[in-house]
Amino acid sequence: MTRKEQPTIKIYHYVIKRSYLNGKNTYMYERMFIPIPRMLQDKLISHRNQRLKIDITQQNNKIVIILDPGKTFLHTKTPPDKT
Repeated sequence: MTRKEQPTIKIYHYVIKRSYLNGKNTYMYERMFIPIPRMLQDKLISHRNQRLKIDITQQNNKIVIILDPGKTFLHTKTPPDKT
């Protein structure tokens, strides 16, 4: 793959089954996983270990995933003036 080509990904889907009450009953839930290709990870490195808001929409047969870092509550560099 050359650098000009867009990387392709696969959306992984799996079902997890767990038993409880010593195997008498089971419950199941689904998970989805989207790996991020290595050539795109540099764009996300500044947001690692942050909680991101996610919005997924479908437009013209395309899936658009928007990750928003949201508000950060950092202290200001200078304290506010006392009145």
